[in-house]
Amino acid sequence: MKQYDEYQKFMRYKYGYYSFMTLILLIVSNYILGLIFEVQWAQTKELETIIITFITVLFFINISVYHNAYFRKNEDKKGSIIGLLFLGIFNIFVAYQSLGVYPEDFILNGKIGEGLIQFFSGLMFLSIPITYFIRDKIDKKRSAKE
Repeated sequence: MKQYDEYQKFMRYKYGYYSFMTLILLIVSNYILGLIFEVQWAQTKELETIIITFITVLFFINISVYHNAYFRKNEDKKGSIIGLLFLGIFNIFVAYQSLGVYPEDFILNGKIGEGLIQFFSGLMFLSIPITYFIRDKIDKKRSAKE
């Protein structure tokens, strides 16, 4: 954390706390749904927890990128963005190809399958460049108005 300034540290701690509370809320809610209503929306309980974790990680990453707290101060953001963009596109492409070959890995009997892990992984990597691009456009628009 030495490579982050005080604002970045504060934002990471703040949204890390929010993400952790969101994770707990989602896991408890999922447990209550399964316990009281016997609802299982994924093929296994472990897969439900993994997908809930991916959702929370997506929230933390995107809010950190938006508030300029994801990348370190001296990091090459453009190179990282390009690498993450290609990694995200590749993962989503692989998930799409898997969907054509093994559609039962994605949804089987109305329940989400393990094939969505690859998709969520690609979405996570792809969301970083998209959020960075949106934030960059907002900053340029604000500076043009001033």
